Amino acid sequence: MDNRDQPSTPYFIRCIQSPWLPETGGHEDDLRSLQAHWSEAAIPEEFMLLLRWSNGGRCVFPHAYVDLWSIATIIQLNRSYQIRRYLGDYLMGIGTDGGSTLIALDLCPLSRGQIISFDLGDLDISRGKPIAESIAELFRKFDSGLLTSDNLYP
Repeated sequence: MDNRDQPSTPYFIRCIQSPWLPETGGHEDDLRSLQAHWSEAAIPEEFMLLLRWSNGGRCVFPHAYVDLWSIATIIQLNRSYQIRRYLGDYLMGIGTDGGSTLIALDLCPLSRGQIISFDLGDLDISRGKPIAESIAELFRKFDSGLLTSDNLYP
């Protein structure tokens, strides 16, 4: 049985054809710590579900590579890259394309859950590119080839 067939696997992961390479699921204490770092915003349950199942992970999709960070790495790299300073309190960097494209989760109440890409070398809020309405849609778009390395870059 592959990891996508486990009962705890999020539905949107079970639906993709590309093999997601999971990490051990996040602990509740780590998830609470992540929420505490963004206490002014609610992190979408869909993303928390993914982290409970796989605390980070990666996937080679048909036309793109995705590396989602672990909880500890999300906290560390958002601080190191000064993501809040440049992008504000409602955007959380959650991974990259393995290169210079940041994948960020929008926590703003009006667009909560939307995924936006940024150039890590030029973190400018005005240059973000909306790429998916949710983490599930992000995975579907990557898996279907609608989202590629070429059109992911802002």
